[in-house]
Amino acid sequence: MIDIILHLLLHTFEDIWLTFPILLVTYIIIEIFERRPSSNDDRIFFLLQKLGPVLGALLGLLPQCGFSILAAMLYLQKNITLGTMLSVFIATSDEAIPVLLSNPEMYSTLPILLILKFGIAVLVGYIVDFIFKPDIIKFENMEEEDIDEEDYEETAVGSSCPCCYTQYPLIVSALLRSLKIFAFIFVTTFIFTGLIEWIGEENLQAFLLTDSVFQPIFAAVFGFIPNCAATVILCQLYIAQALSFGSLLAGLITNAGLGILVLIQYGASKKEIFKTIGILFLVAIISGFLCIIFA
Repeated sequence: MIDIILHLLLHTFEDIWLTFPILLVTYIIIEIFERRPSSNDDRIFFLLQKLGPVLGALLGLLPQCGFSILAAMLYLQKNITLGTMLSVFIATSDEAIPVLLSNPEMYSTLPILLILKFGIAVLVGYIVDFIFKPDIIKFENMEEEDIDEEDYEETAVGSSCPCCYTQYPLIVSALLRSLKIFAFIFVTTFIFTGLIEWIGEENLQAFLLTDSVFQPIFAAVFGFIPNCAATVILCQLYIAQALSFGSLLAGLITNAGLGILVLIQYGASKKEIFKTIGILFLVAIISGFLCIIFA
């Protein structure tokens, strides 16, 4: 038994060790962007209100969960519409982009995924705003006392992504994030490889509903897990061909970073929370099914 485990560990490491340097380079670039001066944040707020779902979708595509947190907070303050917030949520992919970038075989898939997520996010954002007729508070009409900067900063800190390490220097933070995601990939690959050898590939694919129209539902439910491990597992299953592209898309649509947790934590009504979750789930399932039908 020990020999089998050691064999699987060695086999897994041989399969994925090259992903680590790619992850490290990717996270260094992400950290440089995330640590940019915040002097232009006000401009982003105004543009997000003015351009709505288009800018929301663009911000969501950037590989960090901070924008989903920001969108949820602005929605709670009635500064952006529900459609704009959902466009950020739908476009957000958490750790999916670094994971897919670390696998050269996925380079052709990633642009398609990003284009689809952007298009779906913009379309859904405008449809939602058309249906619900939003009434928002314009930034220029807000009284100065309406914004408590200390509370805002505390909220931002309290809602920061648990996968980030902004308290450390850039290189250290990038290294820690790379090691963490590499560990997720390693464990996922090890377990998946072990299951294939133990129960057989066909039985495992049957369990995961591979090629089934029900798989996008399973993936969409799984995507609601508010942790970067969820997106890593979804991507690893797709890379291992145990998850269809439509199911991957469905899971990444519902995985809105920490956005939904922020809505819950900071007092959104149950109606608003269930509305947000319901729309994300419906969009994810429809998108997944359409990909399966037309793929």
